[in-house]
Amino acid sequence: MLKVILGDLMDEKSLAEFALKHLDYTLLDAEADDEQIMEFLERASRWKPAAVCVLPSEVSRAKETLDPQIIVASAAGCFPNPNGDINQRIDDIKTAVEGGADEIDIVMDFEAMMDLRPGDARLTLEQLIHECKGLTVKVILETSCLDLEEMENAARIAIDCGADFIKSSTGRRGGCTPLVAEILAEIAQEHGGVGIKISGGIRTLSDLQNHLDSMENATQVTSLGPDRFRIGASSLLNSIEKILQK
Repeated sequence: MLKVILGDLMDEKSLAEFALKHLDYTLLDAEADDEQIMEFLERASRWKPAAVCVLPSEVSRAKETLDPQIIVASAAGCFPNPNGDINQRIDDIKTAVEGGADEIDIVMDFEAMMDLRPGDARLTLEQLIHECKGLTVKVILETSCLDLEEMENAARIAIDCGADFIKSSTGRRGGCTPLVAEILAEIAQEHGGVGIKISGGIRTLSDLQNHLDSMENATQVTSLGPDRFRIGASSLLNSIEKILQK
């Protein structure tokens, strides 16, 4: 099947290659055992996505196991919680940083945004980003819990606080929709070098296609490298494998 994406002819194989190049291959199950974690890392070693995303406790193992070209991101700050004891959240980030993480994914306090307390959300986020010690930071907005105005405000606060990427979802409370992807792309376009990470519910290449089609009016997304665009997913690699193994 051939589709036109942003003026470029991209067949199924090209879409799979694009997805892999921009994939944050993810394992964030706190109950995963050693066998599951090693299987995940071995699969990442074989396919070489843009990055893996793991919990802070697994950062050092990922760094030791994977090719240095594969970025190791960590969902830290007591993921997937948006709030809680600030010292615990900071300690969790420190674990990831000390383990050698290249990037940190942090959940913004979307509950404060919903409660019309954007100042509280901003203050907490500033503290957490400060602890990331200059690493690339992706701020998770949890867009499925916000209305459009709240989401846009949250995205702009995240950028003001120093986010390198605005990210849609944890995947625990709903996922990214094509409309959300389009709006985030528009906001990122307004702010030059800010990246976008779409995550949650993107399980197949068809799902990804729908999001890319929606984003096309805001930015030439297929021309962006992994330093500006990522796809967070755990099961998308299944679809990628099926195509690239043909």
